[in-house]
Amino acid sequence: MEPGTVEKPHQLVTVVNTKWAKPHFTLPVRSLQFLFHLKCEIESFRHIGGGGHGDRSTIIFKGGRFEGPKLRGEILPGGGDWETIQDHDGDQQTAHLDTRYNLLTEDGVCIFLTTTGTQTRKKATLEELGDEDKHTPYEYRMRLYLTLESGDKRYPWLNNIVAIASSARNGSRVIYAAYQVL
Repeated sequence: MEPGTVEKPHQLVTVVNTKWAKPHFTLPVRSLQFLFHLKCEIESFRHIGGGGHGDRSTIIFKGGRFEGPKLRGEILPGGGDWETIQDHDGDQQTAHLDTRYNLLTEDGVCIFLTTTGTQTRKKATLEELGDEDKHTPYEYRMRLYLTLESGDKRYPWLNNIVAIASSARNGSRVIYAAYQVL
């Protein structure tokens, strides 16, 4: 499938293994609206090790920037990613991402951003992701679900959106392209 395309759902009447109560019922195909680019600098990496929930590491964020048509500003220091890594399929592994950020908009509003998602790659790629330009985002998959929170009267719409991101790591940076699902 080409990047930027959405596969239309199969009509329920064509699904043969389930008897549907409403076989001609259709749902709208969603589109994406660009929210912002995000670039975050990594400050430190701490490997915790295998515990009750998997092989855990903590990555602390130094800060960075985000910018889009409706939002722009800086990422405050102190956020991070509390990830677990799962080995599978021989030489593959998946990092289960769990991040927290404080975003400060240009107009002085603090927005809380959390993401969950996965990064799937070859095991050998993990150690090399910290090397500048060693791997392109097309060599592994890093996809996120975003939750944004704001108590400010200028940004109440953030509390009610569904947002996703395609993301990557390059050297000591994490980079997102975030979208609102319409």
